[in-house]
Amino acid sequence: MTLKAGIMDQDPPDPQFNAATARLLRREALRRAAEELNTTSPPGLEHMLDRISAEVTAEAAAKRSAAKPVPAR
Repeated sequence: MTLKAGIMDQDPPDPQFNAATARLLRREALRRAAEELNTTSPPGLEHMLDRISAEVTAEAAAKRSAAKPVPAR
């Protein structure tokens, strides 16, 4: 970058750098997604337990709301 009359001129984009950066970002995203699906890794196990807990809670809430209250006599 060069300073010209108080304004920074940016260098033209480097397509090779942009392609390499995009490839590394995709690779990291895939690695993190695979880690979440892998139940043998601590983050994966935590993600799986969170999902199971949310499903069980939602199912219990649905059963409770579906149950009709018994009229008191």
